[in-house]
Amino acid sequence: MTVPPKRVALDFGSEVPARPAQLDPALVRQVAHSAGLRETPSLRAEPQPGIQPNVIRRPRRRTGRTEQFATRIKPETLQAIYDYADRHDITLAETIEIAVSRLIQKEGGPA
Repeated sequence: MTVPPKRVALDFGSEVPARPAQLDPALVRQVAHSAGLRETPSLRAEPQPGIQPNVIRRPRRRTGRTEQFATRIKPETLQAIYDYADRHDITLAETIEIAVSRLIQKEGGPA
């Protein structure tokens, strides 16, 4: 049986380090702005009429879908997709699949 190595005791002295002074948030913003940094928009900002604030949505159940699809769309389109999925109690993937299927049918192709 091996003996675990003895831990070394660290001595930081008996003095308690001084607490750093509080920085003025306005000064921090000014320095960051002068360095070319932009302020991150707050999620608590005033919502646009008819558009819900960013909400993390998770699938309601496992669907067997394995391919990832990411794109940028208008906020109104995203809200319409969320609303349709919520009304019909289906996943976002099912909503997109239904939309594509109906577009293909509209063109007269196989669904």
